[in-house]
Amino acid sequence: MLLCPLGKIVMIFLLTGPIHSGKTTLLREVVQELKRENLNVHGFLSEVILKSDRIIGYDLFDLKEEKAIPFIRREGEKEWDQIGSFYLIPKSLAEASKIILRSRDADLLVVDEVGPLELGGKGLWPALEQVIFQPRVHYLLVARTNILEDFLKVLGKRDVKVFDIRDKDVLPQILDGIKKSV
Repeated sequence: MLLCPLGKIVMIFLLTGPIHSGKTTLLREVVQELKRENLNVHGFLSEVILKSDRIIGYDLFDLKEEKAIPFIRREGEKEWDQIGSFYLIPKSLAEASKIILRSRDADLLVVDEVGPLELGGKGLWPALEQVIFQPRVHYLLVARTNILEDFLKVLGKRDVKVFDIRDKDVLPQILDGIKKSV
């Protein structure tokens, strides 16, 4: 159990679900509501980029700066890390890491999403590992259903509350959980 400076338990909230099940859309609603409640929310959403109804990549939407950053694309350089059929833009990975690291003064850090690259210690994991085990901030992370068990093992015996996008009342459950903990 981790305690934040005021003695509260630091929580990791984990949203899970299959690919293209609405996780980012739900996160956008959660973030908007929490900001209306004047919570200091940092982190990013991974927003799909379409061209002629075809996914060509994803942008990071920086929740503090409220700006989009190209993140992964179907086409890339040979030396770029590849995730399935996508290439990770190295400059953007560095920016995502900065977003995570500057979150130390936030009420909540949102990371959309943790995947196989992070389970292997790469991608966002080096930055996330520096902050996630520190008792300062609450976390709302996304991990697809197919890596959930492995990610829970990485988190160890931390206080983790898992929410499944397929649950009927998931939005109010997440909001209630976060509001009660911060």
